[in-house]
Amino acid sequence: MKNGKLAYLVLCAMLVACVSRNGKHHAGTALRPANGGKTYGGTFRLNMVRGSPNALDPIKIVSKVGDDLALQIFDRLITFDSTLQVKGELARSWDISPDGRTYTFHLRTNVRFHDDPCFPGGRGRLLTAKDFVYSFTRCCDPTSGSLTYWAFKERVVGVDRYHAERATNPAAALPEGFQAPDDSTFIVRLVEPQAPFLLVLANGLGCPVPREAIEHYGKDIFRHPVGTGPFRLTKWEEDRVIVLDRNAGYWQTDEHGNRLPYLDRIEVSFIKDDNVQFSAFRQGDLDENFTIPTEVFPVLVEPGTGKLQGRFAQFQLQRIPALCTWFVDFQCTKAPFDDRRVRRALALSVDRHRIVRYVLQGSPWGPANHGITPPVLPDYPIDDIPGVGFDPEAARRELAAAGYPNGQGFPAIEMTIYPEPRLKQTAEALQQMWKEHLGVNIGIRMLNFAQFLEQTESGTLPMWGTRWYGDYPDPETFLGLYNGALLPADPTAPSYPNSVRYDDAEVTSLIKRAMMEPAADLRHDLYRQAERKLTQDAPSIMLFYEMHYRLLQPWVRGYALDPMARNVLKHAYFVGAS
Repeated sequence: MKNGKLAYLVLCAMLVACVSRNGKHHAGTALRPANGGKTYGGTFRLNMVRGSPNALDPIKIVSKVGDDLALQIFDRLITFDSTLQVKGELARSWDISPDGRTYTFHLRTNVRFHDDPCFPGGRGRLLTAKDFVYSFTRCCDPTSGSLTYWAFKERVVGVDRYHAERATNPAAALPEGFQAPDDSTFIVRLVEPQAPFLLVLANGLGCPVPREAIEHYGKDIFRHPVGTGPFRLTKWEEDRVIVLDRNAGYWQTDEHGNRLPYLDRIEVSFIKDDNVQFSAFRQGDLDENFTIPTEVFPVLVEPGTGKLQGRFAQFQLQRIPALCTWFVDFQCTKAPFDDRRVRRALALSVDRHRIVRYVLQGSPWGPANHGITPPVLPDYPIDDIPGVGFDPEAARRELAAAGYPNGQGFPAIEMTIYPEPRLKQTAEALQQMWKEHLGVNIGIRMLNFAQFLEQTESGTLPMWGTRWYGDYPDPETFLGLYNGALLPADPTAPSYPNSVRYDDAEVTSLIKRAMMEPAADLRHDLYRQAERKLTQDAPSIMLFYEMHYRLLQPWVRGYALDPMARNVLKHAYFVGAS
């Protein structure tokens, strides 16, 4: 412990001595003036510690890394503003029928796909409503490798029939629920009213992809995204660099008439060590730092105020409670975690406060003392959702009742994680707690992020540590992880988002009733009932709720941070000379 403290003090001294020594940014080319005091030009450099995305095809993106990049490449039918209110993007407006079953979207008529070899002459064509019919249908096509069918399953007219028939019949009739009566009108018809449906559409599901790109690139489409967004992919070297260049023909302008985006380029690196990432940021080699190393957090941020202190005050600090929860998942259909008592035993032996205080070292994250939904949604209080607390005696009783007294006979099991420093530190703390309180030895296995995603969805992992960023500001984005209605008919098929394969009839029924309930207070009460039940069943061990902290260089402007931590860079620009 003394050696650890000494190393920590040495690291702190080095950081203070080396703050932003270069004091410059990488604008690349000279900045060009724009209306309203904005500027054009520059290369925005950011790093993603979790590594390359699993895909840049909207129907296969299931990671925060992929979603952040997709936000630059693709536009959505509708989207969220910085306060998480729904607003139009490719849809300029929409109407909802009185019975809540028909959504009619009126599309913009001046939007073009990126220039790409998939089009005749390489010139991107105009977007039409048929592109939405094609793209949304592709979400429901079992032969496409889609991981987004869950969003439309049992919701949209005809998609379940299409999904079943398409598996064996390439000529299956298209879903009746997606229609394009003309080039600028897209209609979605629901089986029953769905209160959160607009929120669901506002995540990455609403990204149109041209048929030409799918046919041109085939199975390689995941590495050749063609969208309508402000940037286009020009380089991808796995786990090394991704480069996005400005889409000069982007349709959107700002309030001053400037055509977006302002930046010339985005360069993404994949440094897996958050200390190395922080070092690159403080020397001016990165324009943002999203993951602050836990061991240096107390040196950076003044206790009690949340403000940067000392020489670090030259940077910009953004902070906001996150729509994000960290947890350990169990594969609920396989022994020993098909036994509720085993899951509860491991959950009851976790001291969350100890992890937050000693492992996260003062980072302002809260222990997850309630359910999976973090305390971020203003109309969804979680105080009446009791979590599984720290009770080692009760944990030992549960484990003994399951047939493993003092851990005797418990099988050799590994908890799988991906490269994320805080996740590794937390996994090691959990490993120690389970050994100390239960006599159970749990190993730790590290996979790269793409392998991790593949194996969690396939059901091959017994347990794994992860986090979940909400896709939209509604409890269903978290409760959907445990919705039995989203399980595949084939138990050997990939299961997303219910990767734990939890199937409880009461919870599933409550979620379904909530989604159909138009009154927010009644809907949220149903969600809380479902959350209370599943939390006590412990298909996951809730660990902590995240607080987002993002550092920006002093020359960055127009880069907002919201609870979903969406990296929307089309409004970002630089100030000052390069």
